Amino acid sequence: MDIRCVSASVRIGSRKIVNSVSFEVVGPKFVGIIGSNGSGKSTLLKCIYRVLEPSEGVIYIDNTQLGSLKVQESAKKLSVVAQHNFYNFDFNVQEVVLMGRAPHKK
Repeated sequence: MDIRCVSASVRIGSRKIVNSVSFEVVGPKFVGIIGSNGSGKSTLLKCIYRVLEPSEGVIYIDNTQLGSLKVQESAKKLSVVAQHNFYNFDFNVQEVVLMGRAPHKK
């Protein structure tokens, strides 16, 4: 999967959290995003997995603009297990993994 971010910026209120970030990841790779606390790393990732929308710029997944994909289509390409999950009931590891199969069901 290819991910391309072109001049992505994120504003929350009047504050610019991410300022014109551009990068490209081609093919299957492990990529690290490094920066100090509060530098916008998590905010940028939230734009890639569609929790937030960039206020400026465009994100592409496999050369398709992310905003033009249906949520179910992008969910088939991307999955996220957040570091902090607050479930009101217990799930075992297998159940959490199976939740990622939901976009593939009819």
